[in-house]
Amino acid sequence: MRRLTQKLSAQKGMTLIELMIAASLSLIIMYFITNIMVTSSRTAMQSEGLSQAQENGRFILSWLQGNVRSAGSPYPSDVSQERIQPFADVCASSTVVPPAANADCSFDASAGSGSDRIAVRRTFVNDPVFASENSNISCSGETITTVSDGDEITDVYWVDKTSDAYGGVLKCATYNNQHQIIGSVQEIANGIEGLQVLYGVAADEDFQYRSITNRYIALSDLGDPVEWDKISAIRISILTRAFTERSTDKKKRSYILLDATPVTYDDAVARHIQTTTIFLANE
Repeated sequence: MRRLTQKLSAQKGMTLIELMIAASLSLIIMYFITNIMVTSSRTAMQSEGLSQAQENGRFILSWLQGNVRSAGSPYPSDVSQERIQPFADVCASSTVVPPAANADCSFDASAGSGSDRIAVRRTFVNDPVFASENSNISCSGETITTVSDGDEITDVYWVDKTSDAYGGVLKCATYNNQHQIIGSVQEIANGIEGLQVLYGVAADEDFQYRSITNRYIALSDLGDPVEWDKISAIRISILTRAFTERSTDKKKRSYILLDATPVTYDDAVARHIQTTTIFLANE
């Protein structure tokens, strides 16, 4: 009888040990499964956040490429025509900002957190031949009816960081030659936190053909007054952000747009820098 009791006790002891081992193994497996799920979720979140910033940047640069390319060209499809001054003169005051009157000027931000302003000058052409080129359309997409054929107009692009929870909004407005806005202000995209511009200077000494750009410099370094006829291209760099607040690990990160001073963020928002170069009409 005693031997039977000892045998049963030994069997019970082995079963308890097996249960403890099984429980430990289950906990280890659950830990690794949970860790894999958390890591996978974090990776997916970060990938989605970066994708948002990149896609937003691609859209903005595509928009700017299509519109800035017409700078100085009176007929968007006819590059043989002699171009006018491609960009508006430098702003006399940094306190005058769109959509105010007289804000149709080129602006070079001095602070790292500030953004440049692009002021594209073109000629209003109310001709059905060029209807597909939007030569009679404002940058907001409205048909212009208050400007005379052949008048020079200016499309201004700037970042407004006062009215958006996601960094800032890229806006545009078209001005007439009296420095007043035509129509309304257009919001192009939000989620943009910085815009910087460098101007390409042609390599030819007489700048007759503007066929080769050998250096890109800031607006403030172009001289006073600016010799706009020397400008053959424009380089634009933008900083966009994700619309998801926790789209990456919280970490201090710095970003540099062209010649601007570094901008540092200490949050968990994914951001991305994209740059493009736009060549102007040669004539």
